[in-house]
Amino acid sequence: MRSTISWTVLLAAAALPAFAEDTTPAAGAAGPEVVTVTGSRTAPRSALDSLEPIDVISREAIESTSSAELVETLAALVPSFSVQTLPALDATIFVRPAQLRNLSPDQTLVLLNGKRLHRSAMMMNPSYGRAFQAPDLDQIPGMALSSIDVLRDGASALYGSDAIAGVINLNLDNSAGFRAFTQYGEHRQGDGEGTRTGARLGYNDGASFIAVSGEYSEIGPTARSQPSLAVKQSRAAFPNVFFPDPEIRWGKPSREALRLAVTAGLKAGEFDLYAFGTYGEGSGIGDFNYRGPAGPFASLFADSSKFPGYNLKQIYPAGFTPYFKSEDQDVNLTAGARREFSGGLKFDASVSYGRNAIDYSMKNSINASLGPNSPRSFYDGGVEQEEISANADASLPVSLSFLAEPAVVAFGAEARNETFSITPGDPASYAIGPGAPQFACCSAGFPGFTPAVSGEWSQDSLAVYADILIKPVESWSIDGAVRFEDFSTFGSSTTYKLSSRLELTQDLALRGAASTGFRAPTPAQSYSEGLSQFLSNTTLQITTAGRFKPTGPVANLMNQRPNVAIRPLVPEESRNLSLGVVWTPAFGLQVTLDAYRIEIDNRLNTTTTYVLTAAETAALNALNIPNVQAISQANFLQNDYDTVTEGFDLIVSRDQSIGDGVLSLTGAFSHIEESITGGSRTLNPYSRQIAEDALPEDRATLSATYKIGPVELGGRMRYYGEWSDFQDSFPNNAAPGTAYPTYNPQVFRAMSFVDVSASYRLTERLRLTAGADNVFDTYPDKARWQTFRGLVYSRNAPYSTDGAYYFVRADVNF
Repeated sequence: MRSTISWTVLLAAAALPAFAEDTTPAAGAAGPEVVTVTGSRTAPRSALDSLEPIDVISREAIESTSSAELVETLAALVPSFSVQTLPALDATIFVRPAQLRNLSPDQTLVLLNGKRLHRSAMMMNPSYGRAFQAPDLDQIPGMALSSIDVLRDGASALYGSDAIAGVINLNLDNSAGFRAFTQYGEHRQGDGEGTRTGARLGYNDGASFIAVSGEYSEIGPTARSQPSLAVKQSRAAFPNVFFPDPEIRWGKPSREALRLAVTAGLKAGEFDLYAFGTYGEGSGIGDFNYRGPAGPFASLFADSSKFPGYNLKQIYPAGFTPYFKSEDQDVNLTAGARREFSGGLKFDASVSYGRNAIDYSMKNSINASLGPNSPRSFYDGGVEQEEISANADASLPVSLSFLAEPAVVAFGAEARNETFSITPGDPASYAIGPGAPQFACCSAGFPGFTPAVSGEWSQDSLAVYADILIKPVESWSIDGAVRFEDFSTFGSSTTYKLSSRLELTQDLALRGAASTGFRAPTPAQSYSEGLSQFLSNTTLQITTAGRFKPTGPVANLMNQRPNVAIRPLVPEESRNLSLGVVWTPAFGLQVTLDAYRIEIDNRLNTTTTYVLTAAETAALNALNIPNVQAISQANFLQNDYDTVTEGFDLIVSRDQSIGDGVLSLTGAFSHIEESITGGSRTLNPYSRQIAEDALPEDRATLSATYKIGPVELGGRMRYYGEWSDFQDSFPNNAAPGTAYPTYNPQVFRAMSFVDVSASYRLTERLRLTAGADNVFDTYPDKARWQTFRGLVYSRNAPYSTDGAYYFVRADVNF
């Protein structure tokens, strides 16, 4: 019913007279005249004139993709940006890892209108090998954006921690006018049904502006599954019982989200006051491993002397699939003032606040150790990330006789505080009941946070920085920056950057940069602890593992082992080099080629998993470590290894008039190689393989758009080179209990996907669009490993494995 109402409202609105006239030029593809301030604190410049490689993604390009998730939009448009789905991997299915240049998600800084965006409260499941904590880009409604800048170069000397791989700056649209859209789509297999509706209203009279945007989306789950070993054996053992099909949905979770944004500005005397903010709330449900009454999970359904007359089959005769639910709320607010003084001095001061909170719960679950007293639904607790920052910037031109133009000097200071907290779950979600150790404790699928691991942890930082841009001659620009930052937890860091651009001819320019950078561990990474459950590849039993902080009693106990040294975390440090060429010949062709090398020391990683001995468990129990009886394994975050990432990005574009229309072509190719150059004694071969080969080295996009009259046709090919899967290394024909070949990865061949769309403008205000992502319904190779769990395609694929997606959309614009 909601979709019908949305379409009716839009069609009616298109027939109404316009009540506001857009005073800004129509949005188009980001070309050489698009101006950006990302990558420098001195002066704005066009993307092609930048001293470092910057992709400027226009509003039209953002709206050309069908996804409700901004990370998928960026992955479709920027080859060096990638995102994975990772089904059945705890909270990661809702806040997915998005990576620039194959580096960790938290090694890319995200800005909103040039101000640092707060992190998500979600820290990725450490079983994946890395425990990152990065901003949730999907909290920002795409409808609210005028453009996105992607700086593909290190920028810690400008912005501080995290800007190792680059910077993503989301620019809110402050233009006047009204526009709205509604969209419906589903996959060829009939699942993943999704509706999106959004609207934006803006007022701008030159002296003041305000714009309000909102999007609502509701997306159904997808399932690319086959019967798991558990359900096969359960059906054979209990032929008269009806079992679910599929018993676990390997695919995307169901998701519902509301995203809002507002931006406003007012001229007050000599000052320009501004404020902007976003608000988001959403929920999602995903599947965890199916527990069947026979096969790998049969022990859960056994009789026990602790519970006479009770058996779990009385509650779940066909077994059960735990459903993991996430509910999030996100707030971001910034307010500030700008002023330009005589002599060209410009001043900007602002304060920002950000908060992300996530509550976790389990449905259709059980705490087997509680027997008949166990609930079936649990509140597992919550996590919250809160950040406050204040900064002041100033810039002024300085005339020097030996320079072709006045130098621009910028300087400023920034103070930040970030706090991470954990709220405990229901007692039943983490309780070790009388049925233990025969029956597993805690809410099945996701153990609740205990009071012992709950708490609040903070860190502060204070930074000062300076940036200077000079032009010794008209054709040569040099930009130098330095930043000193002091952390309450790690001490201080000083970073530098030197970039330059030399115009060899009117059409040809060289650019390059050298910089240092760092990423400080977050309070969540340094101090938080948690439990996770997974299906053991060797025993085919549910295993409970604990991730512990590197400074606690568990770490001290592990340090008593030979050749084990768990240490406090320190910042990751980087050194970036880049060299590029920009060629803009007269016939409209634009070519950029940028090569780079990024060296990173002390990268965070999860250690080898330590299996606790009986003596170690007893020692921890004597220290009153909570739930230690249920924990069989332990791991830690550590500064574990050093890497070198090398590669290049090639982008070629051209607009060409053909008949009465215009054809726009863009080709982009990204090549990335990562290798481990050093590491601590805790580095394991599994982590090495993930770092070096788990993502494609080569990615490319080729886009074409043809506009003629009211018609617009679009096509995009997405190419992904070969990649390897290490995590799911259990062969189809291996008998239960057989050790799996950890170092025998499956190599997936290169894949290409084609997206198409066609738009027709019925009136000046109404446009209809139909399109298909992966129009040829292309699927990758089937997974060889862990198919006993019911999956068909690798859970670690760098692209969607759900097949073709068809959609229709209507846009109105006043």
